[in-house]
Amino acid sequence: MLKQVTVFLGLLVFLAGCGVSGTITNDTETEELSVALNEEWQEEQNELEKNYQTLLDSGEYDEDNIYIKLNPYEASPLSALLLFQTDEAMKVEISVAGKDEETTIKNSFDDYTTKHSIPVLGLYANTKNQVTVTLTDKAGNSMEKSVTIKTGALPDSLAKIEVKEADTQKMELGDSEVTFVVPSTKQAYAFDTNGDVRWYSTRYNSHIFKELDNGNLLYLTKESNDANTYNVLLETDYLGKIYKRYDFSSASATNETGQSEGETTVIHHDGIELPNGNLLLTVSDGSQYIEDTMIELNRETGEIEKTIDLKDLLPESFYEEYDSTSREDGKIDWFHQNSVDYDELDNSIIISGRNQDTMMKIDYDTKEIKWIMGDGSGWPESYQKYFLAGTVKASGGQHAAIVLPDQDENDETTDVLFYDNNISVTRGEEETSEKYSTARQVRINEEEMTIEEIWDFGEDLGSAYYTKIIGSARYLTATNNRLVNFGYRDEGTASSIMEVTKDGKTIFNVDLTDFPTSAWAYRAERFSLYNDKWQYQLQ
Repeated sequence: MLKQVTVFLGLLVFLAGCGVSGTITNDTETEELSVALNEEWQEEQNELEKNYQTLLDSGEYDEDNIYIKLNPYEASPLSALLLFQTDEAMKVEISVAGKDEETTIKNSFDDYTTKHSIPVLGLYANTKNQVTVTLTDKAGNSMEKSVTIKTGALPDSLAKIEVKEADTQKMELGDSEVTFVVPSTKQAYAFDTNGDVRWYSTRYNSHIFKELDNGNLLYLTKESNDANTYNVLLETDYLGKIYKRYDFSSASATNETGQSEGETTVIHHDGIELPNGNLLLTVSDGSQYIEDTMIELNRETGEIEKTIDLKDLLPESFYEEYDSTSREDGKIDWFHQNSVDYDELDNSIIISGRNQDTMMKIDYDTKEIKWIMGDGSGWPESYQKYFLAGTVKASGGQHAAIVLPDQDENDETTDVLFYDNNISVTRGEEETSEKYSTARQVRINEEEMTIEEIWDFGEDLGSAYYTKIIGSARYLTATNNRLVNFGYRDEGTASSIMEVTKDGKTIFNVDLTDFPTSAWAYRAERFSLYNDKWQYQLQ
């Protein structure tokens, strides 16, 4: 079943809830981008779930004879579904035995019921996994059962993982936290502190891999792995179950390398969930100018409710006269927006534009610029009021700018963490360009329009960890540690992921090598396979 919604990204579409409409005028022709809700894969999984429900209801399976279905949704090979009944209402706890305590994955299901459909995540590949199932009744009486789940081998396309250091006493680890590799192409996967893969998806992924507020995943994939274009956006979960599928037309798809042939993508670098539940996605508008537009997608209907075209916010000369980079396909990638994050304190977004060496904050309702971080030279006089004052070094080709939780108990300041590739594309810092890459935390006082450097990591690593493209820095809230991804080392043949304390000490250091072309770590994330928001339900 398809619900087709078609828009022209050259138009300012109706603003939901505001009753405002208008027209954006561009000098360039825009092509049509359409989005369709597609339930085909969900209908197929409904048939699977009917079979699982029949097995659960049959009465054949109890605590002494648990039905095990490996990879129940045919997308997550290191997962399984346990189905059984108990005479009394019981709650369940499971434990997937690891090689040590830190890599044992546990979860509790606290609802008392007689029918149990239990997701098992974090299995080892090519292993007879031992899973302990603990059943507890309302009186507190418990029993333990053990099941063995045999898995297949990993695909050859996953990287070789070498753990060089892992101080598990200082790392941010819970009962099911693992480190995720978000690739530019091929499989997304996750590994534990020993470097063993504990989750991967058979569906190829590119750039978009985010946890939503309900614990599900926002996941960009293709119609099939051998398809050319990443144009299928899923709301899914770690078990592989699909909740929503959005199909994007390929008219505005572009090749990330700038070549005329090869894989293309429609949502090119980032996507986030807004407070209203809708999705804000980075796209191209179909014109010769690419990677400079955002759309707000209604989560329920698939309709595009809002468009932000950066050509309407920034000087015309920046895109009309841009020559800092060039592409084989003739497209002009003048801004190259590679991240967007939402600041709930003032309903604004912070974006990163690699090819302008610029980060900026924009009021989400009015689309007015609130501040700009970067080198102000070469900007028109009318923009100078937006530039933050301070002695902070200009970033170069930066990625993954995110707003941090309050760091100083001062409502007037905002802390932003980002990955500074430190390559001067158009107006970055020339003196240090290409000598090293760093994760950086800056503090912005929006009342005084000032900026100061709070924390950085990477300069001492020198050119060995310099990465001219990609990379990320993430904040780990429980420990105040940072997870830093040097994604494009040695001209894209290696990625390195480190967990670093606030005082700059490396406590987790991993090298990824031997992966296919472009299957490097675009970003690294630390997520729990069983988060406190996601609850699996059969049908």
